[in-house]
Amino acid sequence: MSRYIVDSVSNGTIVYFIIRDTSNNSIVPLPTKYLKFKKNLGRKKKTLKNIALKLTWYLNYLEDNKLTINKVLELSAFEQQEHFTSYLHFIRAGRHTASGKCPDNNTANDYLRSIFDFYDFVILEYDNGTALKVLRDSTFVYTNSIGLRYAKTVKTFHGYLPREEHHAKSITEDDLHTLISSARTKRDKLLLLLLEETGFRIGEILGIKYTTDIDFENKKVFVRYRETNPNGAYAKYAEERGARISNSTFDLLMIYLTDTTELRKNTDYLFVSESGPSKGKPLTLSGVNSLFERLEKRCGISGHSHMLRHYFANERRKAGWDMAQISTSLGHKNIATTEAYLNVEDDELAEANDNYFVESMKFVNINDFL
Repeated sequence: MSRYIVDSVSNGTIVYFIIRDTSNNSIVPLPTKYLKFKKNLGRKKKTLKNIALKLTWYLNYLEDNKLTINKVLELSAFEQQEHFTSYLHFIRAGRHTASGKCPDNNTANDYLRSIFDFYDFVILEYDNGTALKVLRDSTFVYTNSIGLRYAKTVKTFHGYLPREEHHAKSITEDDLHTLISSARTKRDKLLLLLLEETGFRIGEILGIKYTTDIDFENKKVFVRYRETNPNGAYAKYAEERGARISNSTFDLLMIYLTDTTELRKNTDYLFVSESGPSKGKPLTLSGVNSLFERLEKRCGISGHSHMLRHYFANERRKAGWDMAQISTSLGHKNIATTEAYLNVEDDELAEANDNYFVESMKFVNINDFL
């Protein structure tokens, strides 16, 4: 039976995750303080819960092996290497949960990275100069399209499991054109176009409020983090991100807003359900999934919202965007692919997007709706 579990407390408006010791029903101070630290950095509820689960798995592993955080810090480099390598195989074998589900190598490595991040917090919190001996400096170097060279040094572990390659599914331009053509309402066409033109996650798209999140003058749509969206849609990080949309898509947006004024009279969310018991309420993820199911029946193309996010990245790369622009637009936080690519300005992204719209074939003729 696991000694350490994830629990939560609320002050009425804000939920905090805690780690509880079931042997005496007490809160475990250090990992709980780390979770609050992460919340203050803007991590969303789902992310915080995942971090909390990873911490409990590791704390239970320490308990089973009669170790503590301080004892691990005191181990020799060889002993630390053995400890963390053994933990990776423990996770990979599915022994961390009662279900026995075995994560792949990449997921197991990610779990260990979270533990290393926790150790970083512990070391900074106590400021005692003790560091994990198994972490080594690695430098990532990137040269952009005009020859400027960026470098960032990070700590890495040389015992990670071999990376497994995943080939993320994208969608072809022809298939995307067919999907948009098969969409029967302005809402559905607009949703597909915004996914393709912004690269936003579906939760970010569904969280857009037309009253606050659209810059009509500059034809720009914004992601803004909220924990209270009634449709359960959330941005991944507590940060603001914006993307300019094409003239034709902006025109369709204006027509959609005009035609659906009555439908949206009780909400300021951009996308709402158009029929059924939830008519007029903010559109949900299940509603988007149903849309893709309907489109597949009509045109035979199996798709989902994340495929359009991959399409966005692939097409921008073909159009000459560098990785810094793509990563910033997608809102990525991976240290090796995003944090090392610094100083991407909003004006640079807007200019690159404008160039893309001019040079690329668009999928909607606004005259069809006038």
